[in-house]
Amino acid sequence: MTATPNPRLPDGIDIFSPAAYGDEARLHADFTRLRRDMPVAWVDREPYRPFWTVVCNEDIKLVEKNHDIFVSAPRLTLIPKAIEEATLQMFGSRTGGSRTILDMDEPDHAKYRDVSARWFIGSGLRKLTPRIEAIADSFIEKMKSMDGRCDFASDIAVWYPLEAITSILGAPSEDGPYILRMTQALLAAGDPDLQKEGDYGMAAYGEFMGYLGKLLADRQANPTDDLTSAIANARIDDNPIGMIEALSYMMVTITAGHDTTSAALAGGMYGFITHPQEMDKLRADPQLMRNASNEICRWVSPVRHFVRTATEDFVLRDTTIRAGDAVVLFYPSGNRDETLFENADAFRIDRDTSGHVAFGYGVHACVGRQLALFELDAFFSRLIPQLKRIELAGEPKMIASNLVGGFRSLPVRYEFN
Repeated sequence: MTATPNPRLPDGIDIFSPAAYGDEARLHADFTRLRRDMPVAWVDREPYRPFWTVVCNEDIKLVEKNHDIFVSAPRLTLIPKAIEEATLQMFGSRTGGSRTILDMDEPDHAKYRDVSARWFIGSGLRKLTPRIEAIADSFIEKMKSMDGRCDFASDIAVWYPLEAITSILGAPSEDGPYILRMTQALLAAGDPDLQKEGDYGMAAYGEFMGYLGKLLADRQANPTDDLTSAIANARIDDNPIGMIEALSYMMVTITAGHDTTSAALAGGMYGFITHPQEMDKLRADPQLMRNASNEICRWVSPVRHFVRTATEDFVLRDTTIRAGDAVVLFYPSGNRDETLFENADAFRIDRDTSGHVAFGYGVHACVGRQLALFELDAFFSRLIPQLKRIELAGEPKMIASNLVGGFRSLPVRYEFN
């Protein structure tokens, strides 16, 4: 194993701060440059602890494939050093005391993943199908009632997947606005307009854990046929699930279970509006819908990054990653990799989407992938045949988040048949 000098990310390039994700054109131009000239680069800039950037599709998959070498703990996402230290002082750990399936490694990861897996695949998903379709229909009817104008991001996209996941979990539907506010504080913690406290979601974290704890306690005492009951009464290695693990499980399920799909839904609508020929393709061939949903996820890439930590030295391309080094996997870049996707910046629903990393890769691939795709299928397959026209009615605005994000605002005007 031969060490090489650290290739440092050029000073003029920022692909990691929340602000960088407010300007997608520049961001993707920088990703393109790095894939060509510097696929692995070292970053040592405030406010983060140092890390390696990984931007090519095959390299992201290689790191994810070697999950025994590149582990999720103890640093899952990029968080400012000051916030990490404050979290450590407050909770005794840099993760805030949480232990989700996202930051678990094997063998625990597989055991906890199984708690919810049946809800999101096969017969479990088929059981949810009528409910999801009815929710999709209700939001299309809402669009019809809005006199041909709405903010698709804030009026439709954030609420449809939220109602779906709260229904699956059995959370009260009237709690939707509260859950949305907590989700934005946690997952868009770098956006100053969505996270008012300036504490990177620390206050929201503690408050939301209290809310979820009440839900879990109720289902332990009064179990029903919902996912919250399954989590509250789960057994791991024949022992009851721990309270920290149950709370963490609920938190990641209820937040990531809707926020990523909301971003994909709004981004997909933007793709159809800016590439109207793709809407025509779907009208002409409805069988393209599932491929279109995968293309939406590839093109939008709602999850921007995750961090892995090397447990031993590893050579990636011609660069030596040392044991203890953090590597950051940039999924939007992997999904625009021109070596895998021709004309990768274009939204094209009939392209070969195999190989995209919008849902991760390997053992950590998203357990809710099929549910997310079905929610996109259900909505657009119903909406598009009924639309006579749809266009932008104002300037879209992006969420400034380097973790999960999409459109904060997407004003549209439209006419139904």
